[in-house]
Amino acid sequence: MAGSIPSSKFAAIYDALPADAQQALVEKHLIPLLNSVEKPRARKVLSAATSLQRRHAKIPVLDLRAKKYEINALLDELHRDAKRSFIKDRSHRSDLLTETVDSLAEWLSDIWSVVYEHNVEFLHAHKCLLFAASTLEHIGSGRCPFTNMYVSVTLKRKSGKRIKTFEINGAHNLEEVLLFIWRDLFLSLLATGGEKLKRQVSEMLEEIEDLMGWTALERILYGGRKCPHDLHDDDDDPDYADLTETEDEDDYFTEDDDHDSFFDDPEEPYYGNHWSHRISTQMWPLRKLIQTAMVNVFKKMPSLRLWNALYTASSDPALVEGQLREHLQAVGTSCADSFAAMLDIYAFEGLKDDIVSLLDSHMHLLRPRDAPSLQVAVTTIAEDQTHHARAVQIIEKELLDSARAIRAAVFSSFSQLDDSGNKGELTEILKLRSHANGRQERIEHWVDSISTPSTAAANPMAFAAMMFGFPLPGLDPGEDADPLGYLDMDPNDPDLEDLREEFRPQLKQRFEVWSDTATATRGTHTIVNKVYRELMDTMPFLRASDVVDEMIARLADKPSKHFVCDGLESLSAFAKTLRRRMAEQKRRKEGKTTRAAQAASTSAGPSTAPPQPPVLIPGFAAFFNGAGLGGPGSGGMEDVD
Repeated sequence: MAGSIPSSKFAAIYDALPADAQQALVEKHLIPLLNSVEKPRARKVLSAATSLQRRHAKIPVLDLRAKKYEINALLDELHRDAKRSFIKDRSHRSDLLTETVDSLAEWLSDIWSVVYEHNVEFLHAHKCLLFAASTLEHIGSGRCPFTNMYVSVTLKRKSGKRIKTFEINGAHNLEEVLLFIWRDLFLSLLATGGEKLKRQVSEMLEEIEDLMGWTALERILYGGRKCPHDLHDDDDDPDYADLTETEDEDDYFTEDDDHDSFFDDPEEPYYGNHWSHRISTQMWPLRKLIQTAMVNVFKKMPSLRLWNALYTASSDPALVEGQLREHLQAVGTSCADSFAAMLDIYAFEGLKDDIVSLLDSHMHLLRPRDAPSLQVAVTTIAEDQTHHARAVQIIEKELLDSARAIRAAVFSSFSQLDDSGNKGELTEILKLRSHANGRQERIEHWVDSISTPSTAAANPMAFAAMMFGFPLPGLDPGEDADPLGYLDMDPNDPDLEDLREEFRPQLKQRFEVWSDTATATRGTHTIVNKVYRELMDTMPFLRASDVVDEMIARLADKPSKHFVCDGLESLSAFAKTLRRRMAEQKRRKEGKTTRAAQAASTSAGPSTAPPQPPVLIPGFAAFFNGAGLGGPGSGGMEDVD
C-alpha cells in the first residue's frame, strides 16, 4: 500500500532524476503548489525553509574550482622553479611547498564543518578531499622539504570552539587529517542522508582505495590513526612520532547539545569524543561497508597483511576467514603475486599439506623476487617430518640456483674467467701466502686480464643512429643500465619491480635467504657442502678474500654493477664461514684423536719407543656437521681469515 501513495511514487521518481531535472521540477511544479494549498500548511513549509536558512546561514563555501585553480597555479610555479634552479642555482621550492600545503590545511576545517555540522554537500566534500589527497601525493616526490614541514590543522565549530588540533611534522602526515574528516563525513551521511546517497558510500570508498590504497580504508575506522595491529611497528616508523593530536572536551558541546547523548569511551578506538549518539550509532554500518570494500580488494589482490587486517577488524573472525579462504582459492593461482600471497597466508596459518600441494602444482609461477614467500613456506613444511625431504629438496635447488645466478652476473663483468691461462695464473696466486711479496700486484694484473673489454666510444654517426632507435653494435646493455637513476626515484614503486628484477636483481638477499634457511633447517649439511664444492669448482677465486676484494673494487664505481658486488660479498662471506667451521671441526677432531692416543698409551704403561707423529690426512679432514669435505691445503691456497 505504501508504494501506491502519491508521495512514495513521487519520491522514487525524484530520486531517479538527474540533479538538473530535480531542480527544474522543484522550481516549475512544487514551488507553485504553495499558492494552492491551505495557508497553515503553506506557513508550515515556509517555517521549515526559514529554519534551514538560519541553520546554514554561515555555511563555508567549498569552491573546488577556485581551489584547483589556486593549487594548480602553485604547482606550475613549482615546475618552473625547478627549471630555473638548474641555471640560477637558487630555488623557492620550500616556500612554494609551504604555501601549497598551508592552503590545503586551512581548507580542511571548512570541509569538516560542512559535512559534520551542516550535514550537506557530502559528495562535493568527498571530491574536495580527493583533490587534497591527490595534491599531497603529487608534491610528495620532493622528500626533504615536504617531510620536514611543520603543519598545524585545527577543526572548529561554526561557533569558533575547537574540536581537534593536529600538530604535524611532515606534510605527508596530513593524510591522517583527511581520513579523520572522511570518517565524520561517512557517519554524518549515514545518519542524515537519503537512501540514494547512502548507496553511493561504497563507490566513494572505492575511490579512496584507488587513490590511497586499502590501508586508508582501515585507518578511516580509527580516524586516521595507525591500526592497533600495526602499533608494534611505531618504533621503526619515524613519521609516527611526528604527529600530535590534542582535543578539548570542554569544546565538544554547545548550548543545543545533549551532553548525556555523547559517546565518550577512551578505551574504544573506533569512536570519537565529539560524536552525538545519532552519529556514534552509525559506526557499525560504516564498519561493515569498509569491511566489504576491503574484501573486494582481497578478491583482486590478496595479501597476508590484508588477511590479518580483515581478521582483526571483523566481529566474526571465523566467518570472515571462511569467506577469505574461498576467495583465495579462486584467485590464488591466477598470477605470481596472488600465488606468493597464498603461500604467505598458508604459512601463517600453518597449513603444511596445502603448501606442499601448491608447490607441487604451481611452483613455476614464482619469480626470483618471491624468494621470501617461498622461504617462509619451506620453513613451515620443514617442521613436519612428512614433508621434510621435500623442504630440503627445495632448499638445495634454490640455494644452487641463487649461487649460479650470482656466478652468471660475475661472468658478465669478468668474461675471461674461464680462459685457461687465467685459470693457471689464479692457481699460482692461490699458492702464495696472504702477505707474500708480489701477490697483490699479480692479483691486480689477473683481474685486469679477466675483465670484460669495454666498448670503444661510438663515432658521431653511430651515436646519432642510436638516438633514432637503431641498435649500436657491441654495446653492452647492462653496462650503463639506468644511467639517470630512474629506478632510484621511487624505490617503493611496484610498477618498477620488473625493471629492478632485470637491471638490479636482489642476488645477495636471495642467496642469504636460502643460506639462512639451510642453516636453520636440520639435515641440510649435505646440501651446504654440495654448494660449497660447486662454488670452489666454478669460482675458485672465492678461496682468497683479497682476490674477491680486488674484483669488487673494479666494479664499485659502476652503479649498475653494485648488485654484482653485493652478490660477490655474500658468496665470499658464505665460503669464509664454511672454511672457519671446517677448520674448527678439523682442530677438534685432531684434538680428540690426540687425547685418545694419549689415553691409550697411558693405559698400556710406559714405553721406551720414541713418540710417533700423528698421521696426517691429505687435504681437508674436517666435517661440517659430521659430513666429510675436502678442505684447504698448505700455503696460501685458502684464506682462513
